[in-house]
Amino acid sequence: MNRDTLGLVESPAQLLHLIEWCYAEGTADRTRAVVLAPTQPTAITQLRALSDFAAEEGMAMVWAEPRRSALAFAASLRRLWSEVGAARRLVLGDPFSGLIQSVLPATKAQQIVVVDDGTATMEFAAQYAASGALRRWNSRPSAMDMPRTLLGQQARRVLNGGALRLFTVMPVTGLPQSRLQHNHYDWLRGRFGTPRMFSGVDVVGSSLVETGVADRGAYLRRVAELADSFGRPGRYFAHRREDPDKLAELARVSGLEVVRPQLPIEVELRRGPVAQRVVSFPSSVGYTLPVVLSGLPVRYQFEPVPEEMLGAEVSEKARDFLSKMTADLRYSARLWSPDSNALSASA
Repeated sequence: MNRDTLGLVESPAQLLHLIEWCYAEGTADRTRAVVLAPTQPTAITQLRALSDFAAEEGMAMVWAEPRRSALAFAASLRRLWSEVGAARRLVLGDPFSGLIQSVLPATKAQQIVVVDDGTATMEFAAQYAASGALRRWNSRPSAMDMPRTLLGQQARRVLNGGALRLFTVMPVTGLPQSRLQHNHYDWLRGRFGTPRMFSGVDVVGSSLVETGVADRGAYLRRVAELADSFGRPGRYFAHRREDPDKLAELARVSGLEVVRPQLPIEVELRRGPVAQRVVSFPSSVGYTLPVVLSGLPVRYQFEPVPEEMLGAEVSEKARDFLSKMTADLRYSARLWSPDSNALSASA
């Protein structure tokens, strides 16, 4: 079988969206997916589980660990250079990745697709439209970091041709519609059907505290208030970056059952069970879950981060990003209700 499509992914969200793209295009049996494994244990667990689903769809799965050592990184670079050069189609999970940017010059692909990696996709689209070097929004250029700047500029030149497409559920702007393909989560919704539901609340956790955006005490108090307002039973789906000590305290003060998801939250809730009320703070799930759970009698509540909940060292750029996301997700929350068919129609 001719595996003329190469997928490069580094996170559970990226692999999920590679599966969705293959399903939408009917190319699973022509796709060789290389998982460039991270070091975070929860992410590895989720990637292993998702790899089984990808193989079930017909994808050829390859597991690599380039971050294990400098030698492993160099060996992965050599192998990928050859594979990228041979691929007719290239699907990327993270165009900001140093490893992926290093092998992009080898490509002769007729089509390059970037799949969603959370809210980083919006940053990629904005940078691409602005014609600048591709760098993560929170990186700080310096003289010592010149190689990464050059890699970002080089990646921008490689992706500048007409071959680029973006497969996304995010509300990206600045790119022509001909380069955008909407992700409807058709594979996920079809694979698991209608989930079993229960009365109660599912709170989707976030790493706002760990990233310094939210004050720990204020965050814990708000989660406890949410649990009290909706009663029991209730679950708290922990973000993979959340601190174990914080989660233990959260369980004590809120009474919620803390769950460490074995799969991305989109898969966990679609396969069920799912509560009749789902609550999330600002994150990419505010964009993905309305599509994943569309058509179900689920009430969604978006929780903004008020000023008094913000950490002391939050930058102005982070505040602006939160403000924009809050506006977007408030609009999404108004659409997502059992009485509205707007999302079902668009999906």
